[in-house]
Amino acid sequence: MKKTQKILFSSLSFFSLTILYTGCSAKNAEGNYQSAYSYYPFHYYNQTSSPSVLPHYNNHINNNIEKIARSLLGTDYQYGANGPHHYDCSSFTKYVFSQQGITIPRISQDQARIGQLVRSENLQKGDLIFFDSKQSSKISHVGIYLEKGYFIHASSSKDQVTISNLNANYYRQHFKWGRRITNLNYTKK
Repeated sequence: MKKTQKILFSSLSFFSLTILYTGCSAKNAEGNYQSAYSYYPFHYYNQTSSPSVLPHYNNHINNNIEKIARSLLGTDYQYGANGPHHYDCSSFTKYVFSQQGITIPRISQDQARIGQLVRSENLQKGDLIFFDSKQSSKISHVGIYLEKGYFIHASSSKDQVTISNLNANYYRQHFKWGRRITNLNYTKK
């Protein structure tokens, strides 16, 4: 190869990798960024849209969500807190997803309305899971599903961010549904 061809090839390779890993891509005809490798700072814009994110990329996002959530284990629970030293259940999930560039509502009842509805037998890592309480059938708690029946959440009964088993009596009885939001189309805000 000639020297100029090598330089051009190297430049194109670097540019392609930059687009692939940073998500820098042009807008499509609708004015949206929909690269399968783009996620930050992207926000959901269509709750009923079909998934446009590749499965292996979803795994990357879901693994990052788990790492971020686990990094907060032991952080104090405080009702109404927004972090970074105290969280309640919904501010915890909002913060974790925001670290992946995914904006979700602040309140668990509002979080329970976005994304794809998921039954307990179809839960995957990174899904939001919702619960009611002994006092009410309304959504009152949210966590993030990990795997094998475990989820991470800011627990008022444990007074901290902790990992619990979804099959424990209380959680099994009060589980309502899951929501998958990591497979939505995203657009830059």
